[in-house]
Amino acid sequence: MMMNNTIIEGHIYNMKTRGYTVFPKYLSKTMSEKLKKQLVADLAKYDPQQYDSERSVLDRHHLHDLMCRDISYAKLLEDERLQQILAPLLGEFWTMYAFTSSSAAPGSTNYGGRVHVDSPRWIEGYPTNIGVLWALDEFTVNNGGTKVLPGSHHADMIPTQEYFDENAVQVECPQGSMIVFDARVVHSTGFNATKQWRHALTLNACRSYMKQRMDWPQFIPAVISDELNLQARRIIGFDTRVPKSLEELFVPPEERLYKANQG
Repeated sequence: MMMNNTIIEGHIYNMKTRGYTVFPKYLSKTMSEKLKKQLVADLAKYDPQQYDSERSVLDRHHLHDLMCRDISYAKLLEDERLQQILAPLLGEFWTMYAFTSSSAAPGSTNYGGRVHVDSPRWIEGYPTNIGVLWALDEFTVNNGGTKVLPGSHHADMIPTQEYFDENAVQVECPQGSMIVFDARVVHSTGFNATKQWRHALTLNACRSYMKQRMDWPQFIPAVISDELNLQARRIIGFDTRVPKSLEELFVPPEERLYKANQG
């Protein structure tokens, strides 16, 4: 079901002022549990040692290839509400920069626990990236959830850990909620002091003309991407591919890999 204009107008105001919006219970409990079950299984299969990389170890609770593993993750991109939420901020033809999980083990945090932003670019009044987080568990003070520094997207600097700790807000929300934030909002994963994992999925959305983290149309298996609707395929990047030969360049306009008038 589409969101009404009042909700969207409030969201846009939130994004322009404090830099984030919380949509409670965006996903049903059934869907949240289904995605969490799939994520737990995928986390169990991941072996960071196979990549012989320090980053692969740091990111062991941030899986980057989820959409290559199961179509249930990619199906989130078909939701029309996602377009309502992001198009006013990034333009109608925004795409996916990255899609990642964010899990915090009991008595721990994850690589997102550092004080950071999700975009290196700061252009006053012009967001280039927006973060989306689906909370697959309830977010509480005790399980870490996520912390944000309201209004920090208006500054071109990252504060000290001390300043962040004194001024950040702990976002608390029910299972299935969606947190949307300007990628220049300073934030961090909190510390999970409980005996249960805290799971979430994250999307980094960018403007249509920007290069994505991965070559998603090539990376995601066709058996998954072929089953998605036009909106999801556009978000993945199928409408912003570039030709790799003159033959692909000179095809009729309706067959071009990079669709016209996308910014």
